[in-house]
Amino acid sequence: MKHLSGISLILISGFAVLALSACQTGTAQTPPSQGAISNVEVPTTRNSLIIEGEAVPVNHVTLSFPVTGVVEEVTRIEGENVEKGDVIALLKGTEKQKAAVSAAQAELTSARHALDDLVNNANVARAEVQLRMAKAKKDLDKAIENRNYKNYKRADQWLIDQAQADYILALSEFNNAETVWSNWRDKDDTDKNRAFALQNFAAARKKVEQAEASYNYLMGSPEEVDVLIAEGELVVAKANYEKAEEEWELVKNGPNQNDLLLAQERLDNATAQLDAAQAALKDLDLEAPFSGTIVTSNLKVGQISSVGSSSVVLADLSTFQVESSDLTELNINRIEEEDSVNVTFDGIPGLSIPGTVQRINPLGQDNQGDITYSMVIKLKEQDPRIKWRLTASLEFPEK
Repeated sequence: MKHLSGISLILISGFAVLALSACQTGTAQTPPSQGAISNVEVPTTRNSLIIEGEAVPVNHVTLSFPVTGVVEEVTRIEGENVEKGDVIALLKGTEKQKAAVSAAQAELTSARHALDDLVNNANVARAEVQLRMAKAKKDLDKAIENRNYKNYKRADQWLIDQAQADYILALSEFNNAETVWSNWRDKDDTDKNRAFALQNFAAARKKVEQAEASYNYLMGSPEEVDVLIAEGELVVAKANYEKAEEEWELVKNGPNQNDLLLAQERLDNATAQLDAAQAALKDLDLEAPFSGTIVTSNLKVGQISSVGSSSVVLADLSTFQVESSDLTELNINRIEEEDSVNVTFDGIPGLSIPGTVQRINPLGQDNQGDITYSMVIKLKEQDPRIKWRLTASLEFPEK
């Protein structure tokens, strides 16, 4: 518009004053009554609320290796689309870690078989323990009997009985030989029959003396060393039997409980070792947690990637929402979750998308002295022209 000159402004002002004066002289001014004032309606309509936000992918994440290592290969670059589970990059050491996984799998298989064998062979193990317990009981009974004999005699009763029988037989032979010898004793020394009688008598006497000595020895009190040996044998036999009883208690109702516990602990440890080896192997791969586009990536082959230093930004650019941190404490109570909102974008003229308030953070943030609240808007429609961080205007209709 062109600027008016000073004279024009003066003329216009003059005409305005004359017109106002004419109106005032032509109409009587009457003050409004009290009743008229009370009938005046004060407008109560509240304007719609407009808040600024920005477009953000519903699914987006910043990825980095959880361990420090050297980047061996970058399989996906910035701008590429990936599917869930695709490997984006790898660190060195994969083959070594695969070997550790194989070793852990072998140990797990061995531990599982050991546990299965322990359970499946429980009946055989129970029978073996039962047999050992029976033998141990037999040995204990024999040791007790042997020790009791040592209280009175040097040998078992059957040995004493045998020695007594040997002595009786030897004594009978000696008596017979002595009778024959008495008949030939006065004969000529060169007599052949006398020599045979003397020979038989001497042999019979030696035999009866030996049998008598053996019998008397067995009937006598045992030597101290024999008692000690018998006591030692009894202690060993008793210990073996008690051990067999303990083993029986462990297996009489199933597998040996101690062995079962150890086998289960071995299996649990093998499982944990395999999980750890697999996790360590997985840490060397940077995988896509969902399908999307690699928006940014600073990974390079050969670089040292420390925890959190190298990163890849992955996003699903097909589905957006609007996020805003522009809701002040003056307006927080004007908006509720599930409220409707109209969303427009500065960079897409003419595009208007309906949405709803999906979430309002109940914790406000101090923004340079102002308390603001963040919220997320779910869009009911999508448009391929929407880009990440595109400025959006959120218009909430008046209530």
